[in-house]
Amino acid sequence: MFAKAFRVRSNTAIKGSDRRKLRADVMAAFPTLGTDQVSVLVPGKEELNIVKLYAHRGDAVTVYVSGGNPILFEVEKNLYPTVYALWSYPDLLPAFTTWPPVLEKLVGGADLMLPGLVVPPAGLPPVQKGDLCAIALLGNRVAAPVCILTNIARGFPSLHIFTNTCCFLCCLC
Repeated sequence: MFAKAFRVRSNTAIKGSDRRKLRADVMAAFPTLGTDQVSVLVPGKEELNIVKLYAHRGDAVTVYVSGGNPILFEVEKNLYPTVYALWSYPDLLPAFTTWPPVLEKLVGGADLMLPGLVVPPAGLPPVQKGDLCAIALLGNRVAAPVCILTNIARGFPSLHIFTNTCCFLCCLC
């Protein structure tokens, strides 16, 4: 989604009512987060901006930026964490593990395929088609891309990877 340049439509500070609604949306979308964790992710008094932009395909995307880092983004009323949020909360999404050479291919735009996964002794995380998941490197729990599982045999299309243009959004805020 953020592989190519995007166009910023607006960049405004979030209002108190929108901040409370965002907290409620985060709690509904990510029930594994506790109230304290949501309060840290969506701070009460610190600067929090809403950046509305158009992706290269014309998709309208809303990005929530806290402390100069994009933490969440919303597309078609669906809320997704960025890798910045996953670095703070690595257990937010089920994570699959892959090898460093495979990550290079993902950064280039490839989807993660089943042969690129490292299967732990406990097995793969229990996920269903359409579930959000994270991809981490072997030996590192920190997520690199955020993906939606479409079909485990066909692959995981990436929504956001730490090297794409969403990561450079912090320069705009």
